[in-house]
Amino acid sequence: MKSEAESRENSVDKGEKVDYSYQKQLFPIDIVVTYPNDQGSADLALIGEGSDGRHYAIKTTNDGKGYIPITELFCYELARIIGIPTPEFQIVKLRNGELAFGSVWEGGSAITKTLPQVLKILKGEILVSNLKSLISKVYAFDLFVNNIDRHFGNFLFRDSYKKNIGLAYDFGRAWYEISPYSYEALDPDHNTSKYNVYAKQYDKYDRDIASAALTEISKIDQVTISHIFSSAPNDWLEEKSKSEFLSWWNSENMANRINRLKGEL
Repeated sequence: MKSEAESRENSVDKGEKVDYSYQKQLFPIDIVVTYPNDQGSADLALIGEGSDGRHYAIKTTNDGKGYIPITELFCYELARIIGIPTPEFQIVKLRNGELAFGSVWEGGSAITKTLPQVLKILKGEILVSNLKSLISKVYAFDLFVNNIDRHFGNFLFRDSYKKNIGLAYDFGRAWYEISPYSYEALDPDHNTSKYNVYAKQYDKYDRDIASAALTEISKIDQVTISHIFSSAPNDWLEEKSKSEFLSWWNSENMANRINRLKGEL
């Protein structure tokens, strides 16, 4: 009998739409104490400790233009569907009752992300498992969700069992916070294009892997996008925007976007 993963992979190869259905945590994690961010990030104002004992980087509708929580949730979910590793995440409940997006503050020993350390990673002096695949898939993904602010500071490089791994996080300047349908991420003046230049310079980018990631996104069924919306608080995105995006998903316009981005890789 074929596994679920094998069946899904075969469906993608055959060009069939794929329903990546899932069931998320139905109840938010209570935040018992919050701290102002002291990590030097302009896009993160709040860190909180949850009732589960874990710490979270918290994004609220008061951040940015108000769309950061739904943008983060959508991008984290979509990234995981196509196999891009991210930190764990939850919807969290602040002490005033507000619901927010919480990305788990990853434990373990992190590889310092100073420029010299990043260069060692890119040169292969510090080995990170599947680094070229990760960077290539993330670049294509960021173009699709119009993330203008990817840089090596919002990859998390850390040690795991017998190897170093990379995770992608922080999609706050993407999708509805910028625009889900336009192409700002292609602008060479934005960080997303700039970091890809470095990746290519150090042979840590594979165009075929990036193109395959866009193909995989195109095979995701519309019902899965509806599931993601249903897992978010209703006030994070207007019903009109949800309806428009669901109609756009798997449409000719979405196919045109995929094709244009493949041409830009």
